[in-house]
Amino acid sequence: MKILKYFVSLTLLLNISLNAQEILTLQECQQLAKSHYPLTKRNGLIEKTKSYTLENTSKAWLPQISVIGQATYQNEVTQLPFNLPNMSVEPLSKDQYKIYADIQQTVYDGGLIAHQKKLANIQSETETQKNEVELHQLEERINQIYFGILQCQEQLEQTVITKKDLENGLLKAEAQFQFGTILRSQVDVLKAQLVTLDQRQIELQSVRASFIQMLSLFIQKNIDEHSEFQRPEKLLLTFENKRPELKVFDLQQQSLETQKSIIQSRNLPKLGAFFQGGYGKPGFNMLKNEFDIFYIGGIKLQIPISGFYTKKNDLALLDSQQQDLEIRKENFLFNQNFSTIQTNSDLEKLKKLIDKDLELITLRQSIKKASLAQLENGVITTSDYLREVNAEEQVRIQKILHETQYLLTQYNLKAQLNQ
Repeated sequence: MKILKYFVSLTLLLNISLNAQEILTLQECQQLAKSHYPLTKRNGLIEKTKSYTLENTSKAWLPQISVIGQATYQNEVTQLPFNLPNMSVEPLSKDQYKIYADIQQTVYDGGLIAHQKKLANIQSETETQKNEVELHQLEERINQIYFGILQCQEQLEQTVITKKDLENGLLKAEAQFQFGTILRSQVDVLKAQLVTLDQRQIELQSVRASFIQMLSLFIQKNIDEHSEFQRPEKLLLTFENKRPELKVFDLQQQSLETQKSIIQSRNLPKLGAFFQGGYGKPGFNMLKNEFDIFYIGGIKLQIPISGFYTKKNDLALLDSQQQDLEIRKENFLFNQNFSTIQTNSDLEKLKKLIDKDLELITLRQSIKKASLAQLENGVITTSDYLREVNAEEQVRIQKILHETQYLLTQYNLKAQLNQ
């Protein structure tokens, strides 16, 4: 008895597992597609590049150390032009040697390093935003696929409804044929249409399966053909433009401003400390012709002059680039606004068409119901009834297309405005 209960429980659990359908939403698919899209990996590389750049820039504050070795031979050396009594001064050797370390320490750089670090941060953020622009375009592709699945799904549901209408008419037609009131050909008209509906179902199922395969590739998840795709709700959009391209424009402007600051900093005085120490022949005592230790240290002030030759043109070049950037931003906003106006017009048109679809469905449903009664009473033929069934089906399919197009247009506009 216990074994029987165990098998019954196991069977119920298996049935529940098999019958359970996974429910997918558009938002979930968008998030999965973005997280698995190859370009997403670029964000990590951009962050690493920024980290390395900032680290290298910060090391400019560390002492800059060089070790230099030198061996020379010269044709003449400095000698005293006279002889001293009771004293001989040995002249320097014509071959001389030295090895020393040179240490330079920046004390004040005019803000150059700080501006270079700021530029590295801006450039990194710009690359991240450019990557976001490309990922943003993925959203509309997922919309197309997702709503394509929904449209096929609803059209398949409509074929089931149409089939029931045809089967009702077929039952009545066959009854009439049994009584000899109609010909076999009138029965076959309805049967032929049922076969046509089977063909349409096969086509729609194939298209739906293709869309599911594409979506599965984007979100890197196996999707069962029995999975349920939740229909998104209508949106209330504010039409505020939050496109990532606008942030790219702003970051590029910041980059150009920072480059101007770098040019200014390069032409400011620099203050540094230095130290040289080594071993060589001769040392700093030129009268001592032997190997000796030597060192020197101090503070160095450097005032760049040659940078002023090109400073004016460098700043003018950056001004031109800023003006070009403003023109491109203005052009982008113009095209974006034009597209938004056109999309709003399309939405308004689709909304009116859907209202008319609802009116037509009510009328066509009434006509079809009356024609079924007429078919049963032998007033009309099966071809007449089939025409009314097809007319209602076309109106319903048209409504499905208009509603799907309305939602797709809304969600594409959401993607375009980045809301």
